[in-house]
Amino acid sequence: MIGRLNYRRSDPLNVTFHQTERMFNNELGFFYKVRGGKANGPFRSLEHAESDLTIFIKILRIEQELDTENLQLLS
Repeated sequence: MIGRLNYRRSDPLNVTFHQTERMFNNELGFFYKVRGGKANGPFRSLEHAESDLTIFIKILRIEQELDTENLQLLS
């Protein structure tokens, strides 16, 4: 079964997901990739980028628990 963070309601059910390397850096600093090819950053260190990614994932989990139409928790 696909985990909630690996599946969006708009994704077809018969798709295989491949996890890619999220972190990368260049002359501007450190970044992490999210779905859709977006890069979040730059951060001054890998640790700052990883910390922000952890917060980003926690926010996604909270949003998935919300019923945004009725502003109620689903669980």
